[in-house]
Amino acid sequence: MARPCLVLAIVGTIQGALALVQFGKGGGGGGMPSGVRYRCSILPNGMLRVQPHDERDSFHDSFGAPLPPVEMSIDANRVEVAAGLKDGDCEAWNVVQQLRGSAPYVDLHRDSTMVVHLCSEVIDNDAMFQEIMDDLATLHVLGVKLVMLVSVRLQVDRRLLLGKKNLGERIRGLRVTGTEELAAVQVECGLARSRVEAALSRALRSGGASHGRSTIGVDVVGGNGFVSGRPVGVIDGVDTGFTGAVATCVARLVDAAKISRHLDAGEIVLLSALAYSPSGETFNVRTEEIAARAAPALLASKLIFVTAGHELAWKDVDGAALVSSGRRVASLRLDDARRLLQRRQELDDDGPAAQILDLADFCVTALEQGVTRAHLVSPTEGALLRELYTRDGAGTLISRDIYEGIRSAVLSDVDSLLGLIMPLEDDGTLVPRSRPELIQEVARGCYYVLARDDLPIACASLKRLDAQGSLAELGCLVVAPKYRRQSKGDALLSYLERVAIASGVKKLFALSTKTMQWFVERGFIEATLASLPQERRDVYDSSRMPKVYRKALKADRDVDVEDAFWTRRHAE
Repeated sequence: MARPCLVLAIVGTIQGALALVQFGKGGGGGGMPSGVRYRCSILPNGMLRVQPHDERDSFHDSFGAPLPPVEMSIDANRVEVAAGLKDGDCEAWNVVQQLRGSAPYVDLHRDSTMVVHLCSEVIDNDAMFQEIMDDLATLHVLGVKLVMLVSVRLQVDRRLLLGKKNLGERIRGLRVTGTEELAAVQVECGLARSRVEAALSRALRSGGASHGRSTIGVDVVGGNGFVSGRPVGVIDGVDTGFTGAVATCVARLVDAAKISRHLDAGEIVLLSALAYSPSGETFNVRTEEIAARAAPALLASKLIFVTAGHELAWKDVDGAALVSSGRRVASLRLDDARRLLQRRQELDDDGPAAQILDLADFCVTALEQGVTRAHLVSPTEGALLRELYTRDGAGTLISRDIYEGIRSAVLSDVDSLLGLIMPLEDDGTLVPRSRPELIQEVARGCYYVLARDDLPIACASLKRLDAQGSLAELGCLVVAPKYRRQSKGDALLSYLERVAIASGVKKLFALSTKTMQWFVERGFIEATLASLPQERRDVYDSSRMPKVYRKALKADRDVDVEDAFWTRRHAE
């Protein structure tokens, strides 16, 4: 049978009828077979010819050819029920693991206020700047209330060089701001704000599940009533002109209520280097100073400085010399940061080390005024999110001392210790200790206390379990009834974990008959008696049969993370 064909004849004008004529050898009808692809062509006489498509024909691969329709329905006979199917997507599984690991941090940071400051070098790099904006948009989506500041120091320097051919004068790190300098600051602050608004309006466009089809834009708000300033005045005999400082009164510095209203409305608040006085004057204020003073005024949980790319790193001891280790300083206590700042006077004003220490100084200022934690984060891809939502972090955490009142016990504390311990000995929670035994262990330095007005309100012991020093036992952890449910036990535990880590302890043991759940909730897992060293097993009290619990100790950064969780619980 010959290949069937279809000829469509156009009769008359546009208003005429279309005649559909089907023919073939034998003149048989029956219509076009289903499931067959067809091609169209124009005959020399103007007729439209429709023929079955020859797969070997390159018509559909040629320029301007139409695309055939896609069959949207499925063949139901090809569907079955199965179990144990594998998708083979390792990347998707990694995402699942990461989401599970970050979930506690999402809960921890939700509805908290964070002040984030970007160094001027960040906005000089378009790719880096957009990545930081994407990270900030992600924080916003995760429920963090953000206050942003962007330094324009480098940009102002360039603008001044174009006009005056010099950078002007600086006094103690402050720019002497005349009329030209103030105009340059105003222009660059406006440009920086425009860039932030544009970047956040398109944030997350290229990533995530949207695949560019939709965006997660973020509303940004700024204003002249958020921060008030005052003139710095004369320094070392030099009039600093329009150089300003934030008002000394916190209520004038930051209108916290106004900012909070915008944050509660789901907006990001953007502050700049420009501050205004009630009389209408404009001042150029260091954005770092505004950030350090705004964070405590807003009761922010964190102050974050995104640096120019430099970080604090450890030096290793090599004989009599100190050599670079390439290891980041992951965490610092407030007192440690203060000691580090003593080196600032040894450094040049504009070097990277001086810049980092200046940022650390602003962190200390904020911590001393009530902010719990501050961070120094390098502007590498995803560093901001990794610092906040992973255990290892990606920057340096500086935290306020939450261990105030904790010290080694002294002999004058023995009576107070007996007052804490004896009620729990009587009900069988603790193993009985005689006064001479307690005096001996206090004299050896095995006991620590948390004191209020120099009177112990909590205590605990910490002892080595092996000659190598990798195992230790936590014991006799007691909090006075009046101070329970105030996280005093958490503070003491965290402090002793830091003591153990500093001494090289890798595993911390605790034996308990009644408070097992408390230890489990703080990362301890049940272990066997055989996991204890032989010397400890030899003195194990088989009549009481306490359960053995063990916790792996890694680094101070792990303790920092746990501190964040229990301080949040206490605040609630």
